[in-house]
Amino acid sequence: MRQKKRIVLGIGMICTLMIATVYMSRFTHIIAEKEWKVLNGIVVVLDPGHGGKDGGAQSGEIMEDEINLTIAFQTKELLEQAGAQVILTRDGDYDLADKGAANRKRQDIRKRMDMMNAEDVDVFISIHLNAYPNPKVQGAQTFYNEKDEASKEFANLIQNKLKVLTKSKMTSKPGDFYLLENAKTMGVLVECGFLSNPNDRALLVKEEYQKALANVLYKSIKEYFDFLM
Repeated sequence: MRQKKRIVLGIGMICTLMIATVYMSRFTHIIAEKEWKVLNGIVVVLDPGHGGKDGGAQSGEIMEDEINLTIAFQTKELLEQAGAQVILTRDGDYDLADKGAANRKRQDIRKRMDMMNAEDVDVFISIHLNAYPNPKVQGAQTFYNEKDEASKEFANLIQNKLKVLTKSKMTSKPGDFYLLENAKTMGVLVECGFLSNPNDRALLVKEEYQKALANVLYKSIKEYFDFLM
């Protein structure tokens, strides 16, 4: 009789452990999924600068607008995996101006700004490459609206990560860009490097480095909104 009780108790304990294991596994999965989807509900606008007839900075056959778009695509993928909704101002080689627009550049930039200033947008990043007459100048730099303290804080966050990646001493700074001056949404403009500098240029054309830049932008957004949440 006692042996029978022990057998029944043993089976009961095994069943209890199995049920507990299933629930713990499910709980762990839910927690892991919650941690991974940390950007649920966050709307991000990524603005790959230039496009179409406006190729931006150029070095030989290397065009700024193409690299900007690649970095934007890679950043978009990372953000969406973390639960964010991502809007690209362009997803191909074109600008946003209407056919026959009197001033294509002005209309293009205003349409980009309208997308960034949409009511449900939480943050924007305008992605660019730089160029300078002195080819020795190099490094990535983040610009912000000096009237917006949140944009400044976000820019500093990105710049600190860019310093680690690029080993550059550049600091974030206020930018007198039309997009930044007219932005109602928090955001920044990031110059990811100088096409005019041989070292920057050699890195910017590499897929691995483009992914590293995208990772900086993704981690900066994640860290900023992680803190707020």
